[in-house]
Formats: sequence, structure tokens, C-alpha cells
Amino acid sequence: MINKELVAKLQNVANNYKTVYMWGVFGSPVTEALIIAKTKQYPSWYTATKQAALRSLIGKGYFGFDCVNLIKGILWGWNGDQLKSNGGAAYNTNGVPDVSANGMLTKLIDVSSDFSKIEVGEAVWIDGHIGVYIGNGKVIECTPSWSNNVQVTACLNIGSISGLNGRRWTKHGKLPYITYVKDDVPEYIKILKSKVDSPDAWIKFIDDNKNHPTGKWLPDLIVKVSK
Repeated sequence: MINKELVAKLQNVANNYKTVYMWGVFGSPVTEALIIAKTKQYPSWYTATKQAALRSLIGKGYFGFDCVNLIKGILWGWNGDQLKSNGGAAYNTNGVPDVSANGMLTKLIDVSSDFSKIEVGEAVWIDGHIGVYIGNGKVIECTPSWSNNVQVTACLNIGSISGLNGRRWTKHGKLPYITYVKDDVPEYIKILKSKVDSPDAWIKFIDDNKNHPTGKWLPDLIVKVSK
């Protein structure tokens, strides 16, 4: 799996599936049996209030995840199958170990606290929590905060984004279970092609003026203004 595939799968979960935060779950459909099993496994987390809230979702097409289990679930083959206990994921497969969020940090490659060159598909981490950077200053994470599900948030290390909740992360690094392929198309070109009527004219203008004292800053300015 390459980084863009991982991001696409995470976006599919966030955009097209009903999800809810459940500690220790990697994509199972929400059922009474699951709630009972997880309450026995993690009794301090699965309070009566949380159990009641989860029971209200039974039979409504919801899948449970927690932060690191969202990542592991996808890498283990989760495909949204309501008829399978783990949504199609096969536990501890594809060379991906069952580790915690902090355990996953120890597996990451090129770990850094400098977010200026973070790549799409890298894991982002704070103590006890983990997500995945999807580009354009955004992260996908499963968290009990805000909407209590798999959600798109702003990476505040890069900047806030109107309409999105966000958090500042401590470190980021590459997951060793996927291949990272860099996008050869500059970010400002993608923005122009998606937002202006005559992108080719703009791209030519910027290229023609790339050595001008002012023109050379246009690509960075376009990226900043678009956020």
C-alpha cells in the first residue's frame, strides 16, 4: 500500500461510514456482544453512560474504532463489511503489529517535531493519541473529542482551518508498513486547478515570473491564502 492509498481509505471511512469512538476496537460493527466484551476488557473506560450511548447505535450501521486501531484496522484490511466481526479486518496481519498509540511511535521512521516538511500519509502523534496527515494542513483521527468519531481536523502545527476543529501534535513520522510516494504536482498548481477559471493562464504567469523578486513568492502565497 502506498501513502496515497492509505489516505484515500481513511477519507472513505471519514466521509462514507458511520463511526464512533470505541476503546480497543478496530472497525467492528457496533453490537451488544461487542459492547459486553469490551466492557469486560476495559471496565473503567466503558462506563454505564458510554454503554448506553453505544447501545443506541446498535443496528444503525455504525463501526467502532479508536485512534491507533483506525490505522491498524485499515492496514489489516478493513473494508466496511457489516457481516464480519471486525469489518473485514484480519487481526495482526500484513506485518502490522498490535501496538498502542505510544507503541506505534516507536515503530515510525524519520520521526521529527518539525512539521514544515511533513508528507502525506505520515502518522502524527501526541502522548496517548495518534492520527494520519492527509495533506493541505489536515489530519484524519478517531477521537472522543468533538464529534466522537473518525473525523477530519486541522493540524495546528501548520495552521488553523476555518470550519475544522484542530490540535497541535508533538511529533510525526513515516509508517514502516506503507510506501511513501511524493506528489510531483506542486500544491499551488493543484489549488489553482481546483479554484480558478483559467488555471493554465495563472500557471504560465507564475512560471514566467518565477525569477521576479515578487513573483517568486506567488506559489507560497497561493497556498497560504487557500487555507
